[in-house]
Amino acid sequence: MEVESSEPQIDSVMTDNTWSIVAPEDLVFNPFTGFGSDWMALATGTKKNFNSMTISWGSIGQLWNKPIVIVYVSKDRFTKKMMDDNEYFTVTGFPQTKASRKALEYIGSHSRTDEPDKTANAGLTVEFTQLGNPTFRQGRICFECKKLYSDEFETDKMPKNILDGMYAEMGMHTMYIGEIVNVWEKK
Repeated sequence: MEVESSEPQIDSVMTDNTWSIVAPEDLVFNPFTGFGSDWMALATGTKKNFNSMTISWGSIGQLWNKPIVIVYVSKDRFTKKMMDDNEYFTVTGFPQTKASRKALEYIGSHSRTDEPDKTANAGLTVEFTQLGNPTFRQGRICFECKKLYSDEFETDKMPKNILDGMYAEMGMHTMYIGEIVNVWEKK
């Protein structure tokens, strides 16, 4: 029996005119709920090779006189290599619905190495910004970032209780700092 492969649902560019650019200084966004309780999707790559994952660790602020987003990716994640290989990444927030939560749970618990169509299987439609970076039609806000800096956490500088607790069974995280080049919001 032949199994049909579901192709990822992809739109070429944010074409439906529901996204608009917002200046970072005009943004109304709570990073504590956006990252912490609501979760976000991190995506990077090109139309031919992109990946996404759910993140709940992140920061938004100012560094080096630039608006920035900081995200963290474990060395155990497929996304780590993609983050290292690409110049840009996006961080997308979603409306707080059951469908969005289910999609974020799905892309956070499935690896593209095992499931190439995980994004489509999560019910998400990938769109690309004018700079060619992946985001999601279902999103409500998207931070498009150019990578400025990355560094892996150093175990000798980490509190022992965190090292022995969180990292006992998980790979160390790399911090990525990205300059916000665009903030996209749904109208």
